Amino acid sequence: MSEVLFSTRLNSFALGNGLKYPSKTVSTVELIKLASKVKGLNALELNYPEHFTSNSVPELESALRDSKLKVTGIQLRWPAPKFSNGGFTNPEMSIRRDAIKLVAEAIEIAKQLKTDHVLLWPAHDGYEYPLQMNYVEGWNWFKEAMQEIADIDTSIRISIEYKPAEPRGRTLLNTTGAVMKMISDVGRANVGVTLDFGHLLMAKENPAQSAALCLSENKLFGLQLNDSHGAADDGLLVGSIHVTETVEICYYLAKYGYKGTYYFDTDPVREDPIRECEMNIERMKHFIDLGSSLAKKYPDIANGDALHSSEIIWKSLK
Repeated sequence: MSEVLFSTRLNSFALGNGLKYPSKTVSTVELIKLASKVKGLNALELNYPEHFTSNSVPELESALRDSKLKVTGIQLRWPAPKFSNGGFTNPEMSIRRDAIKLVAEAIEIAKQLKTDHVLLWPAHDGYEYPLQMNYVEGWNWFKEAMQEIADIDTSIRISIEYKPAEPRGRTLLNTTGAVMKMISDVGRANVGVTLDFGHLLMAKENPAQSAALCLSENKLFGLQLNDSHGAADDGLLVGSIHVTETVEICYYLAKYGYKGTYYFDTDPVREDPIRECEMNIERMKHFIDLGSSLAKKYPDIANGDALHSSEIIWKSLK
């Protein structure tokens, strides 16, 4: 499985001792050195601008080379308070322009670090109250911004990571269907989606269904793995709660040929982050092998016979 790229949330290595938001700032180079201790980890994704404030790009390149970790994506984070009322959907045009400028900078960083993927999490593009957002106007602003950034460099893939809520009460792109509609409206080949397992559970969606439909349109650019109880973004160890759902998504990833990175978006608040990441990799290797085996042996398992498919899944877990 050496060809499979396993990446992880770099900030996980700054957590611990019950603190999800530690007061001590750890440099990005230090975090990369900690990540390099994880057995089986071969990639990282860095947040922009967050991970580029404590170290220069050459310093990061050197640390990545020393750690033998490949960069598979740059994850754009629009920081509050400036963008707390929205990035692409902000009522102020100057802030919308600044949101676009930040993505343009991230694209240049991506090219410097030799990755073709920039992931956008529009965390603040949402609302709390009725009549707070003009939904059509906001949708059009978001679409036009996506078209502009997609055209900057068509060799760079731009993907949207959606989350139904948090930090906003509700987001504009709050379902897989809404994101796919946006991608269709944008109409650019280099625009796709990154699905987060926990975000899908928050939205009461079935991760496998969302992944299968996005794959069928060749629009699944990224995958973020974790687990949760479904009410919030818990960021738990892969397969710790929803084992069957994890098996099913891996079946469809194999069936429809997912080639992207397996990124772990987990929060080891009270756990050893190095061991937690190693367990994510160990489990995910097993789930990928299991999904691939089921897809080859039972390509037509999903034929309406629930007892037949449930029996096969049950036996595969023994």
